Amino acid sequence: MSNTDIHHYDLICIGSGSGGFSAAMAAKAEGLKNILLIEKRRVGYSLCTNEGCMPSKTLLASASVKRTFEESPDFGITASDLQVNWSTVQKRVRTLVEDDFFAARREAILNASVDIVEGSASFIDPHTIQVADNRYAGEKIVIATGSTVDVPPLPGLKETGYITSDEALYLEHLPSSLIVIGSGYIALELGYLFHMVGVEITMLVRSPRVLRRLDPDIGFELQDLLRRDGMNILTETQLQSFKRTENGKEVRFVQNGEEKVVSAEEIMVNTGRRPTVDGLGLEKTGLLLGEKGAIEVNDYMQTNVPHIYAVGDVTGKAGLVYAATMEGKVAGLHAAGKRSVKMNYDLVSNIIFSHPEIGTVGLTEAEAKAKGVDVIAVKTPMEDIGKAVAIGEIDGFVKLVAERPSGRIIGLHILGPHATDIMQIALPHLYHNDTVFDVLNIPYPHPTLGEALSYPAEDIADELTATYGKLDK
Repeated sequence: MSNTDIHHYDLICIGSGSGGFSAAMAAKAEGLKNILLIEKRRVGYSLCTNEGCMPSKTLLASASVKRTFEESPDFGITASDLQVNWSTVQKRVRTLVEDDFFAARREAILNASVDIVEGSASFIDPHTIQVADNRYAGEKIVIATGSTVDVPPLPGLKETGYITSDEALYLEHLPSSLIVIGSGYIALELGYLFHMVGVEITMLVRSPRVLRRLDPDIGFELQDLLRRDGMNILTETQLQSFKRTENGKEVRFVQNGEEKVVSAEEIMVNTGRRPTVDGLGLEKTGLLLGEKGAIEVNDYMQTNVPHIYAVGDVTGKAGLVYAATMEGKVAGLHAAGKRSVKMNYDLVSNIIFSHPEIGTVGLTEAEAKAKGVDVIAVKTPMEDIGKAVAIGEIDGFVKLVAERPSGRIIGLHILGPHATDIMQIALPHLYHNDTVFDVLNIPYPHPTLGEALSYPAEDIADELTATYGKLDK
């Protein structure tokens, strides 16, 4: 093939999901005109839109409506003959994903004034990519190929059969019982969803608590609340084997030195995801790879090959759509010559749509101390927040972590009603390096859940003032 047969671009983005599309748009806004998007699935597809955030939150909305009706007698409202019509639930999620979420993304991409090629991409050399019989050369290249479910090679699992989060979102028929392997946010959200629609849930957790990467108070308290709600959560388990039986599927495990067995109609494996790098021909680029094949990058999302960037799940970093979007922006700007914007993971929050919801950002108390930072942490129970009491959602807490003696906010950890929304109030404070004293200078509306941030802030401010005297900002 001659050089004239190769199509040349200023920027090529492999993957048109949140990270790849964000990179293309950021570069275009900075003046790059010749941009190509390569998408191996349908244009408009993204993990968030099709197999992640949007379908899962749509399903969880149905669970939330059911819970509201179940608790309505406490508010003087009687609802009778409450039923779950799973086929209608599924019809709603499939329709919204296809006709709303996916359609909106597809329209945005098609109207973006960039070239689009559908097919699987593979590197021929560090600058050249092949898709089917065509070759494309990019002065800059962004790899945004996402991730796939990571299923460990457990004895008998493959033969027994299982579902992952991908299949769980679009089940045509509900199982009567389900064993959930894993205890991260996907396992918890889906486990809670199926529990709410009548499926008997057993969660097998390897660590002493769910969500082991978050503040321990969140994991332990949520675990207790879910157990109170009727979910069977077994912790400190070591999986041994899986097998199919006449009555369903069986899992053998060891807990406290004792071998045990649980059975259910179905097994759902939620043990994480791994970067999608197979078939990309990365061995022809010289890229450095880390754990599970994750592509290593710097603060500008550059790889060790300077003209190649990687964003989103393929980097093995945050694994969150809003982080991927920001990573794409950073990469696109840098590729277009703007060097001032770096990726800051300190501002990447974690939000989990369990019940109660979870929102966290910044350092935990333990993480701060491990870094040698002297901190003060205060935890305010939700039952002290007026709006939480009024709406009958008093489980959980707001935990604020601040630096001594300045009072600078370095972490917020929430378990409670609408915690995912309260995070929006906290993030600007961390962005601007605000202190608890700054928080107290704002007249938060009352009664709201957002004002919950001011409760622990006031306690911390009082203690700091008592210890160090009045501090100048």
